[in-house]
Amino acid sequence: MDSTTKFEEFNSLYPIEISSGTLEALKWLAVISMTIDHFNRFFFQASIYSAYCAGRLAMPLFAFIFAYNLARPEAFERGIYTRVFKRLLFFGVLATPAYIAMRHLQHLWPLNIMFMLFIAAVLFFLFQKKSPLTISLAIFLFFLSGAFVEYSWQGLIFCLSCWFFCRNPSILALIACLFSYFLIDSLNGNHWALASLPLIILATQIELKIPRIPYFFYIYYPGHLTLFWLVSKLI
Repeated sequence: MDSTTKFEEFNSLYPIEISSGTLEALKWLAVISMTIDHFNRFFFQASIYSAYCAGRLAMPLFAFIFAYNLARPEAFERGIYTRVFKRLLFFGVLATPAYIAMRHLQHLWPLNIMFMLFIAAVLFFLFQKKSPLTISLAIFLFFLSGAFVEYSWQGLIFCLSCWFFCRNPSILALIACLFSYFLIDSLNGNHWALASLPLIILATQIELKIPRIPYFFYIYYPGHLTLFWLVSKLI
């Protein structure tokens, strides 16, 4: 056994498996976290710190679920990427006016999380092609797009590290995931994003029977932002 084989055996970890119902439970927790955060932003100008902290769980949960689903072997062959691209762009555009109002932005950027996930999905797609050209394009896109999306390069690194870990679990990929958590923490100004980690670990150990509602989470994002925006203008 050569040194490369020994390292691969040492580095490899068991693949993680999360049931569909348990993934839905994680999505609902992320939705609750996100809703609390956005309510705080629209109606209290983000002044309630406990609500801000609760909201830090949303992004890592959504990003992990997103990466986990697109890391499935069949995602590439079944053309799931194309459908995901279209949905993220469509609902990201719908959410843009309310998102700009919530963040009090003077420009279109940073674009909302739907666009960050769109860029992450494009990066997954390019890396999965494994050609020198697509890998070069992915690196170029990463450095260019990080300046224009919510959560910036830290968010893209988090998505990528989760995707690589879910595709090929290893000690190195796990270290990258943990490192990306601390990048998110530096962006948030606290460590509350780490609270999502035990929830993800727990999700691998339990199987919940929660039915999936197609497109709900795509629709909910622009829907709740627009509702909060309109109500905030009336009071």
